[in-house]
Amino acid sequence: MKYEITLPEGIPSGERIVVGRWHKEIGDSILKTDVIVQVETPTTIMEIESQVEGMLGEILCDAGQEVTQEDILGIIEDDQPEPQAEEEAVEESEQTTEEEAAEEENAGEEVAGEPAAEEAAVEEAAPEAEVPLTPATSQRAPITDRARWLAMASGVEIDELSGTGPGGRIIVRDVEEVIAQRKATPEAPSKETPAAAAKQVLLSPAEQVLAQRMSQAHRDVPQYDITVVADATHLIAWRKARKDAPRITAIMVKLSADALTDHPRINATFLGRSWRPNTAANIAVAVDTPHGMVWPVLHNCQSKSLQQIADELADIATKARDGKLTVHDAADANFSITNLGMYDVDVFNAVIWPGQTAVLAVGAIRQEAVVVSGAILPRHVVRLTLGCDRRVIEGAFGARYLARLKELIEKAKL
Repeated sequence: MKYEITLPEGIPSGERIVVGRWHKEIGDSILKTDVIVQVETPTTIMEIESQVEGMLGEILCDAGQEVTQEDILGIIEDDQPEPQAEEEAVEESEQTTEEEAAEEENAGEEVAGEPAAEEAAVEEAAPEAEVPLTPATSQRAPITDRARWLAMASGVEIDELSGTGPGGRIIVRDVEEVIAQRKATPEAPSKETPAAAAKQVLLSPAEQVLAQRMSQAHRDVPQYDITVVADATHLIAWRKARKDAPRITAIMVKLSADALTDHPRINATFLGRSWRPNTAANIAVAVDTPHGMVWPVLHNCQSKSLQQIADELADIATKARDGKLTVHDAADANFSITNLGMYDVDVFNAVIWPGQTAVLAVGAIRQEAVVVSGAILPRHVVRLTLGCDRRVIEGAFGARYLARLKELIEKAKL
C-alpha cells in the first residue's frame, strides 16, 4: 500500500512553508516514528515523523521548495497490496488457472504443421525488427535532496552526473565519486579574479524565509526604538543567593509578561486597518540553533511562575536546537524577546516580527559606576531597547511600558 506524507495540522493559514531537508532517501526503510523530513516556517523548524512502516517510494517536493497544506511531500510504500490491486490479482489468478486448464485440454488436438506456423510467425515479426528506433528525448535524471545540496555546495553540475540509485536516480555516492575524481586530477591554475573566485554560501530554507520576513518588516513597519538603563543590582543579588537560579532570559520573560498586563498596545496584533489587544502573554524568545535563528513561543506567561517559565524555556530551547519543535511551539506569539547579553553586547535594536507591535532587546548586565544619592557607587546595570510599531504604539505608550519593566527589574520581587 502507499501512504502520503503530508504537513502536520495547525500551521497558521497563509504561513510560508518550505521543505527543509529529507532525512531519508528513496529506497530507505522507514520505521514508525522515524523522522522523514524537516519543514521550515518563518519562526521554526519542524520534523515530520512516519506513522507507518515501509520504504520511501517517492519524493514529490524537494528541499527548498515552497509548499502548502494541500501538497503531498512524498510517498511511503509497504509490502501490503492495495485493496483494489489485491482483488484484481485474485481475479487474474483465477483467469490464468482457467486458461491453463483449457490449454491442457486442447494440447492433444494440435496437428502437425507447427514448424510452418512458427516460421510464419517469425516472418511476420521480422519487419518489425527492421523499423529504426527513435532516440528518446533526453531528460535530467532525478536526484535526491542530499545529493543536490552536496552538488551545489561542491560546485558539481547536476547535468554531469549519472545516477546509480533506484530508477537511475542520482544519489550522494554519485556526487562523491565526481568530487573524488576532481581531487585526483590536478586543476589548471585559475585565471579568475579574487572576487569571482570567492565562495558563495547558499542560504538554508529557514534563512531564506527569515530574510524575506525581515525585509518585509523593514519595508512595511514604521519602527522606532526606545532605550532605558535599569539598575539590576538587586536582581543579581537575588540570583546569587540561589543555587539553581533561573537564567536572565527567563527572568526577563516573566517580568515582561507582568508588565504587559497593563499595556495592551504593546501586547497587540496589527491587522492592517485595526489592531487587536491580546489577553494572553504569548512571548517568542530568540534561540540560536545550528539551523539558524528560530523563535519558539512560551504561551500564557502572565499566569505562570518564574520556575515554570524557566523550565519551559530550557525544554523548548533544546527542542529548537534539535529541530523537534511542533506547530504549537511556534504559534500565536504576541510579543518577542531577544537577549544578546551573553555575547557581551551592551545595546542593540531588534526587528519587529510582522503582525506583532513590539520587540524587546536585552543587553549585557555590567557593573558600572553610578551616582546614587550623591555618591558614586558600583551598580549592575542593564540596557533595554524596545522596538515599537508607530501605527499602534505612540512614543508615550512605549516609554510607559519600559518604565514599568524597569521598575520590576529594580525591585526584583520574584
